[in-house]
Amino acid sequence: LQNDFELYLATDEEGWLVENSKVKKYFIDHGIKKRFSIPYLMKFLKFLKNNQIDLVVASSTNAGIYARLSKLFSQTKVIYVGHGWSSIYNGGRLKWLYTKIEKYLSILTDSILCVSQSDYTRAKDVIGISPKKLKLIHNKIIPMKKTHSRTNRPLRILSVSRLQHPKRIDLLIKAIKRMNMDLELHIVGSGPLQKELEEIANDKVFFQGNIEGFEEFYQYDIFSLISESEGMPLSALEAMSAGLPLILSNVGGCPELIQDNGILVNNSVEDIIAGITKVIENRDEYSKNSKKLFSKKFDLLKYKEQYHHYYQKIIQNS
Repeated sequence: LQNDFELYLATDEEGWLVENSKVKKYFIDHGIKKRFSIPYLMKFLKFLKNNQIDLVVASSTNAGIYARLSKLFSQTKVIYVGHGWSSIYNGGRLKWLYTKIEKYLSILTDSILCVSQSDYTRAKDVIGISPKKLKLIHNKIIPMKKTHSRTNRPLRILSVSRLQHPKRIDLLIKAIKRMNMDLELHIVGSGPLQKELEEIANDKVFFQGNIEGFEEFYQYDIFSLISESEGMPLSALEAMSAGLPLILSNVGGCPELIQDNGILVNNSVEDIIAGITKVIENRDEYSKNSKKLFSKKFDLLKYKEQYHHYYQKIIQNS
């Protein structure tokens, strides 16, 4: 966006995102981690006013709350990016309350960007957000720099994920343990469930820890993400761009990533084993189809104008 917009970044701390972003100014404050903080909201409003921000694109639940509340005190336009609607999937007994809050917050929002058809449908039919507020653009990424390659070694399955609910890495580990094949499971990511997962793993399972800006997909053969809920997982798109076949849970936007390039599975050990077996049998074909599908629908370099036109339209609308 840097050739068309003057860019600013609000985030919680310095690190990989800040180091890899070229923007005019940063607003770094841990307060955004709190679900609601009046001091943070005041500082956020000051940042918007001092820099004459025309549009905020809010890409997390907390960011969405502060950005939309800022509409009560400023003329800044706000786009909220919905990633999987945690109010629906993780609301528990208070799901009814969280969905109502989401619906009311949508009134303050200029536009809500849904990253999958599944998210769009749930926003409209479950939360009750007006279709006039909704925009569908499937998640897109810049392709990985290197393509997939394999040397003479065990087959490597890669999972890139937070090690916490709603991810179900435990089912993937149990499936690998039961398979009498020369394969390995490599897990990139960290989280509160890591110790528990390490206790049920065997010598076929390798925990790589959290790797910021991970791009080494080409060192692996198959990608798998098992989860109770998803929007449209970026890690799966990255794997596709590197030519990896996919094994994904049949939830959220995951079905929109599978077209003869992998398998959708139910969240059971038996189904995951069957999925891995089928992907191994068709790995070369699925690998080619992953690259084709990524190039056709998810390459950000080809479709960046979708975002440019969308942002400009929101800014220009009164």
